[in-house]
Amino acid sequence: MSEQQEKKEFRIDIALSDLKFLNFETTTRVQELKKQLKSKEYEFHFEFQSKFKKEEKLVNLILTITANEKQNESTKIELAKMQLSITFLIANFDDVITIKENNIATIPNELIALTAGIAVASARGMFAVNVQNTVISNAIVPIVDPRIFVPKKKEE
Repeated sequence: MSEQQEKKEFRIDIALSDLKFLNFETTTRVQELKKQLKSKEYEFHFEFQSKFKKEEKLVNLILTITANEKQNESTKIELAKMQLSITFLIANFDDVITIKENNIATIPNELIALTAGIAVASARGMFAVNVQNTVISNAIVPIVDPRIFVPKKKEE
């Protein structure tokens, strides 16, 4: 059996519908720092939650970004956390997203990567504005390949 699979050709008709900054907070560790950390001492964690409004053709992502001080591979101290909401209008929603009876959505990998990439890029600027004039002002949300947010297929 060939490992290559035919991919269904489709176009995603997408637009940004809404973008909201939800919150930003730093921990007491930020006040304890006497000087800036080196870039390599920061580690970022990304967490997405998604909601779908099929009738309105909307996909909403809540992105939480946590900046940690990486003291070593096993010791990480939270420094800051930011959350934003970003909503996309998918004009051809029914062509690209399938929602089953149990509210589980089937989303093309291309759409996951596209929306995650836009969300992270938007968050990068918001995060930078929030850390400016602080000791962690050099904690810059990294540029990441948005395909890392596509869930891995489970081995069958």
